[in-house]
Amino acid sequence: MRSFQSSPTPVKDRQYFADIFIESAEVIPIHARAVSMFVEKWMTPDPQTVDPEVSVSFVALEMNRRKFRHFPVAELTGNGKRLVGIVSKYDIARGFPADLNPFSIEVSEDSVPRPVSSVMSKRVITITPSCPIEDAAKILRSHRIGALPVLRDNRLVGIITESDVFEAFIGMTAAKSGGLRILVESGVDFNPIPAVLDLSREHRVEILSLMSFHENRLKGKDLSVFRFARRLPAGFLQEIAKLGFRIVSVRD
Repeated sequence: MRSFQSSPTPVKDRQYFADIFIESAEVIPIHARAVSMFVEKWMTPDPQTVDPEVSVSFVALEMNRRKFRHFPVAELTGNGKRLVGIVSKYDIARGFPADLNPFSIEVSEDSVPRPVSSVMSKRVITITPSCPIEDAAKILRSHRIGALPVLRDNRLVGIITESDVFEAFIGMTAAKSGGLRILVESGVDFNPIPAVLDLSREHRVEILSLMSFHENRLKGKDLSVFRFARRLPAGFLQEIAKLGFRIVSVRD
């Protein structure tokens, strides 16, 4: 029996949290809406799922065809999808005979007829749409897993993967927006952010994102990264240096 499922678009979750993006860094996107810091912004909504009774080889074929590394396993109910497990490429590989590559052209839908529920992970770590994206990153890293199903009111509404978290980091740091990236070193008691914000307003320079790293505090130094929307006016960097900050690098 084949079973491939999708679900309606979820209603926005209004619950709100706040935290720091990565343990050693504070990220402050200038123009990003608050929702950008949460899982709902970056997850894949209405994820494709498989029924627990489909065959292991059917899931292998779908993973190969869709280039997926994970599938939530869910049952369709009157209130939406009820998550019963998650299956990874590793789980599928364990379910195949040692002499058969589960993602080779030799595989057919009947190669391994037993249900995917026999190889899936039943104890699934999940999060909610309103979970801060940095919490999702920490969960993925600490548990050494590649994906987290997203539940609202015990219904599956999304999935977020390592790749989604990378994309969130790129988005919140405006790395795809071009412009100019400035790395500034400062003393731990003299944060450059207020001064650079003042200079940017004075010179009408748009800041796309800024970050402060505190991992060098044993050396008495902090690092801050500023991404500006365009090239800086003459004398801008010199003014930062005159305030007592060291310009470490300037790059497009």
